Amino acid sequence: MRRLIIVALVSLAATIPSAVYSDQIVDPAVHGLVRLEPLMLGSETDSVHMAPKEYRLKVGQGYRWKILASDQSEYAFVAPAFLRNVWIRKVEVGDVEIKAATLDELEFEKGGEAELFFVAIRPGTYDFGSRGLMERGVVGKIIVESADGS
Repeated sequence: MRRLIIVALVSLAATIPSAVYSDQIVDPAVHGLVRLEPLMLGSETDSVHMAPKEYRLKVGQGYRWKILASDQSEYAFVAPAFLRNVWIRKVEVGDVEIKAATLDELEFEKGGEAELFFVAIRPGTYDFGSRGLMERGVVGKIIVESADGS
């Protein structure tokens, strides 16, 4: 009986991914990430400039998205529906990593940059922009397609 229990435990352990009990955790949301074109809020001459205004993503893919803000204005990056439909791995700001399950906005008071690491989990079309400046054209779309391209 004891031998049967040991064999069963060894068999069960073999089905657990090695990343769970190895020294190095292999996180599929970090490795193989696609770097998106950085989003620029404002420019040296135009506080309501934003580029690019459209992104196309795939469900299940991991991404790195750098968001840069000029010092021309305060910018509050918002994408409420999109941020509720992705798995946020972390946000990096300088030498700081922020790990949070949800995110409402990224506020840039005097310029700066942040990098969002995430996995797209639900297809759809989502708006993003800068709170208070969206009615002035600081708005874009994120289109997340299913893995089969639909």
